[in-house]
Formats: sequence, C-alpha cells, structure tokens
Amino acid sequence: QVSEFPNYRKDLIKIAREKAQMRKVAAGKASRENAAEAEEDAKSGFVDDSLVQEDTTRPHEKYVLSSAGKRLNYNEIEDIIADMRKSGEKVDIDHALMRGLRRGIAIYTNEVGFSCYRRQVQMLAQKGRLAVVFSDAALAYGVNMPFRTCLFCGDMGDALTPLIAQQMQGRAGRRGMDVQGNVIYLGMEWPYIENLMLGQISHVTGKYPRYPIMALQRALAASNDPGDLKHFIHEPDDKPKPFANAIRRMQRQQEACFPTVTDHQAEWMTGPTLEEFCTEKANTEYWEISKTCIKGLGYVHDDMTLALDHNVLTMVWELFDSLSIAIHLCAVIDQLFFRFCFNKTKSFKESDATQNDFLSVLLHVVDRVPAKEGEESLQELLRIVPSADGKSLNDDARAMWMETEDTLRAQKATIDNLDIPDTDKAMLHLAVPPATEANDVGI
Repeated sequence: QVSEFPNYRKDLIKIAREKAQMRKVAAGKASRENAAEAEEDAKSGFVDDSLVQEDTTRPHEKYVLSSAGKRLNYNEIEDIIADMRKSGEKVDIDHALMRGLRRGIAIYTNEVGFSCYRRQVQMLAQKGRLAVVFSDAALAYGVNMPFRTCLFCGDMGDALTPLIAQQMQGRAGRRGMDVQGNVIYLGMEWPYIENLMLGQISHVTGKYPRYPIMALQRALAASNDPGDLKHFIHEPDDKPKPFANAIRRMQRQQEACFPTVTDHQAEWMTGPTLEEFCTEKANTEYWEISKTCIKGLGYVHDDMTLALDHNVLTMVWELFDSLSIAIHLCAVIDQLFFRFCFNKTKSFKESDATQNDFLSVLLHVVDRVPAKEGEESLQELLRIVPSADGKSLNDDARAMWMETEDTLRAQKATIDNLDIPDTDKAMLHLAVPPATEANDVGI
C-alpha cells in the first residue's frame, strides 16, 4: 500500500481537515478565509484537534479483504482496543494485530498471548467480519468460528492428525450459519491428503516420560524459593529486590504452592516408569543421571545452584519438548547477545539486515532439515557457498555461519563427553549434526 499509494495517508488527513473546516464554517465558528491560515498553522505543528475528526487510519480499499459491508470502522477498532487494555493487553491503533483486523485478517494461534484478542477474533468470525484467519491446532479445540472455507497449507507431518483435521475442517459450512463449506488441501502429497480425508484413527503411542535435564526443574524451583537461602538467586547482594519481594508476597498468599518442586517430588518424577512399575522393575538411577547431565552441560554447580542466567535456563526448561534445539539455543545465546544486542544502537537492531542476520543464526539452530534435491539450501540462500546463479559470496555471512557452526560442534563434543547413557545423549543431539571439520559449512 505504501509503495503503490504513497500519498494515501496524507490525502486522508487533508480531506479530514477540509471537512472539519467546512463543519466549522457551517456552524458559524470559522470563515472560509481562515482555511489557508489553518493549513499554514498545521504545517508549523499547530494543529486544531477539531480539524481531525475523520478516520485517517483506515487502509486503502484495495488492501482490505473483507467485503464492503463487513469492514471494521475506527470506532469499532477503538472499542476492541479499549477491551484489550482493560485486560492488560497494551495495544494501539497502529499495532500489527489491529491493522490486520481493519484489513479483515486475524491470527488465532496458541502462540498469540492476548486472550482478549482471541475472544474478539471469535466474535468477529461469528459475525462474518473477517475474511482470513490464520490458525493452528487451536482452531480444533472448542471454538465457535464458522467459515466458508478451511485451507490446510503445506505438509505438517505428525502435527496434523486426522482427528485434529476433522475438528478443524468442521468450521467450514456450519449448519445454520452457511449453506456451503469448502475444504482445501494445499501443498500436500496425495497419500497424506487421503489419510486425512479417510479420518483413519492414529496409532496411540505412549511418550517416554524421562529426559536428561529433568533435574533442571528442581534447580529452577529452588532458585525461585525464598525459603531456600542457599539456592535463591533473586537477591545476589542480600539487598531487597522488587522481584524477590513479589515472590515472597506470592509465597505468603499461596503457601501450598511453594516450593513448586521438592527433592522428593523430583526423585519421584525420575523414578520407575509405568512400564517398569508393571514389570516390578526398580529404577532409582535417573535422578543422578539427570544431575550429572545438567552439571556436565554447565547449567548448575556441584551444589545444584544455577551456573547460568536464570532466564536462559528457564528457556531451556520450557522448551524441553524440543530438547535438542533448546540445548543448542542455550549454546549460541552469548553469540546472539554480543552480535545483535550488546552496545548496539537502536537503528542497528531495527534494521532489516540485522534482523535477517539474526534469523539466519536462529534457523541455523532450530530448522536443521537438509534441502531436498533440486532445492536451494540455506547456505546457498545466504551466499556462503557457490550457487548455480553465480552470485558472489557473502564473507560476513560466512564468518557468522562458521562461528555458529563452531559453537554447535563444541556443544556436540560436550554432549559426547557426558557420563550418561547413549540413549540420553541421542535426545540432546541435533537431528542434523554440525560439520565434523573446521571450515566446513555442514549439510
């Protein structure tokens, strides 16, 4: 919109001022001769608020997907913003989510942290005020959002089961709300589509309950327990801190909830599994194995006090479902901080080039999937290896790539040297290992 209609916003403001001036003239509060003078004042920064009563934030009609009679106006958006602010969700008219709503576009995913926004999306969808809603598995669980079309975009592997797909496609053509419903499968192989359409019941397989960093949960719980003077980390200099005071206040109000995990509970969680219990097989070793693991990774000291930043280790713990990625993100966190944050200007951090570099390092760690035959690899895209189009190599990108690769290789060596079973080491290793040789860009 900005590139195609660069003066659109200025024209809206100009029209709004002209209409406001005409209203003043009609009300006898101004004369037409004052219009030119008012315009000069506006250019100098002296703007009469009464001159701006029109909606100057609405998007161009070409870039609004909702039908003409279903579009949200300024007052409706302001009401939504007011409701969100009451719920502690601080947004304004220029927030990306609000700009999306004005264009008939919404997001309804588990990652969107604004609960009030999600409720508003549900209500707007029920009224047919939205043209497109991007969603994930959240669409399958107890929401009332009818649509004409449900589109599954791309192969999602095991994340999209026939049961979830059936629930999601049930939003299309809801009885009593629509006379037609469409289900579209885009970018999927036919056997995958066939499995979803037939609705075959997925094989129910249990999840192995143990993972090598289970002891980290206990270490983090102790670090947040004001009653544990040895491990509590929120008052490093013995001076009262606001966060420490907040935790103490919470502890007084919820005495039954502190500490969240005790030593006994941690040992119980790492004890015999259901399979071992049924076969009367005792297993009391995993608690020690897990402590050995987090000590070897450098997460805690011998006395189980935290050796790394509390927030970093909390990230590792909360990402335990993607354990190998969490472990290696922790390894590159210093590189990310010093390269993109420490002593960096705001303009540097907000530049497109910096953000692209940041994403390239992030993808290097979290999206380790070999390129399919005939497709461009990430190394070729970043121009750190020669490509078919003959583009010149990017030395800065290659240096950053090799720095990341060296960090991942060092982390792999650390994991290999841990005194834990090989099955547990396999949980910590990346799906695609880093290069074994220096100056090798890897797969």
